[in-house]
Amino acid sequence: MTISLEHQAAADERPCGVCGATFVAAEDSGSRVLGVKTATQALSFLMCGGCHSKWSHGVPVRIRSAPAS
Repeated sequence: MTISLEHQAAADERPCGVCGATFVAAEDSGSRVLGVKTATQALSFLMCGGCHSKWSHGVPVRIRSAPAS
């Protein structure tokens, strides 16, 4: 399994995969795309800066919306 976490500065509005807030990733320097890849499946989810901060400090989060495109 591979897990990656990176900033992808998209210029269009997208929903946070955790809280559902719509934001422009290029304007949110704290946002991150969390990617999980196994031998058979790959998923990625956009997190706004607030949700990324909570998650990175140990707060469990639940992915609620569609994967990032």
